[in-house]
Amino acid sequence: MTAPPLIQYGVAIDPNEMVEPPDPEELAIDPKTPGIDDPEYMRRRRWIFQLTRKHRLERLGPPLFDYTPEETALWKDVSGRLHELHEKHACQMYLKAKHDLAITEDAIPQMRHLSDRLRQETQTHLVPAEGSLAYRTFYEYIAERGFPVTQFLRHPSHPEFTPEPDMIHDCLGHVPPFMSRDYAEVITLIGKAAATTHDGEHILLLKRFSWFSIEFGLIEEHGDTRVFGAGILSSTGEIPNSLYSKDVSRRPFVTETVIHTDYDPTYMQKDLFVIPSLPFLRQEAENLVRRLGIEVAS
Repeated sequence: MTAPPLIQYGVAIDPNEMVEPPDPEELAIDPKTPGIDDPEYMRRRRWIFQLTRKHRLERLGPPLFDYTPEETALWKDVSGRLHELHEKHACQMYLKAKHDLAITEDAIPQMRHLSDRLRQETQTHLVPAEGSLAYRTFYEYIAERGFPVTQFLRHPSHPEFTPEPDMIHDCLGHVPPFMSRDYAEVITLIGKAAATTHDGEHILLLKRFSWFSIEFGLIEEHGDTRVFGAGILSSTGEIPNSLYSKDVSRRPFVTETVIHTDYDPTYMQKDLFVIPSLPFLRQEAENLVRRLGIEVAS
């Protein structure tokens, strides 16, 4: 019997796509990507794609990069503006981790060096990624305590926007929280569950759980709502939008509601959930995996 389709991003998909996703060998660019008509930018993107894909597949770790003056200027601009917003609105766990990793607006960090530090602190590491990886592929690395990160930068014509994860999103959003052991264990558990199950619906539910927490979560801290998710932390637009926009709903994080809420990743988010604490999120992740009947190795 053919499994019924699943709904993702408002459209029906084959559940098998969640279990056996493609792994493209060539760079494919979203038509909305700024810089798609810039030959020099696209030439560098293709070169970085091939280099980081080789390092990922051969498990060589993140390559070291000589970033161009233009890329460094872009980093300084965006990271400087984000730093001001982080100081006002980011959760304390993130701020401490960013400080401990010595991530500043002065220079683009080398992912290899950040990976070495994470391995020391929480036995996690960074995996070079050539671009967005399919969810199942992405979490197969996380199950091994690795986190895939990109090493290209968005086009300078639109420093505030990228329809795909780039170095700014990963380095200023995802990487610092891995200094927290609770955070590392939450995401590793989700990774193990997503890599273990062969049920496409289970993978979709785990994806939504992580989207509304790890990617676009808010967290309660000392009676205040702070930014927690990487997709918000890495965007100068999403930070104020998530906290102050009248078009955004901010509801308590109830797992049953979260996993049945669809979303569109190409627009500013309108449905957000507030996590009461990181230990709470870890417990909810454990309960969800248990309820889905997924047995993960310890």
